[in-house]
Amino acid sequence: MEKKTNEDLADYTDVVSLYNTINSSDRNTNTVQWKSDLNTVFNVDTFMKWLAANTVIQNWDTYGVMTHNYYLYNNPSDNKLTWIPWDNNEAFQDGKMGGALSISLQEVGSNWPLIRYLMDIDEYESLYKTYVQQFVDEVFIPSSMQSTYDNYYQLLKEYAYAEEVDYSFLHSPSDFDQAVEELKTHVENRNLVVQSYISK
Repeated sequence: MEKKTNEDLADYTDVVSLYNTINSSDRNTNTVQWKSDLNTVFNVDTFMKWLAANTVIQNWDTYGVMTHNYYLYNNPSDNKLTWIPWDNNEAFQDGKMGGALSISLQEVGSNWPLIRYLMDIDEYESLYKTYVQQFVDEVFIPSSMQSTYDNYYQLLKEYAYAEEVDYSFLHSPSDFDQAVEELKTHVENRNLVVQSYISK
């Protein structure tokens, strides 16, 4: 764990507090207390919004599959740790290393406690579903996303077509064209996956 601010203090008590709270026996014996304690030290709502969006778009290179690509920010306004994702360049695809997580997150084990322990509580699973639906209703809309893809395609096409094989993952202009079409199909398919999940 690497600090990005206040490095000289070497004070990790906030992170330790979150760790202890997540793994407290209250989770199984006094769920109400556990939820209260967790919400005192961690911005659960922000995490659940991220989890919903991240799972819908598919992003395998992050928490739940990989042990990196996030920060914990201690927000001085409420003294809660807030989840900040980063390095999302592997999103919008099934992925490598076993692939992206399923929309239900059923396969996630206790080695990813922030996901598993929250999803095991009906209230948080319901919140997750609410944010999944909200994300596809308000943000990840096929027609809107496809228009965005088209706009960026036109903006980048000239330069993508000019890439040289030895300096790019693109081997031909058609590779770029195909990738954009795959993104368009992806947003449609993910919306279908969400509707199937929500309707169960």
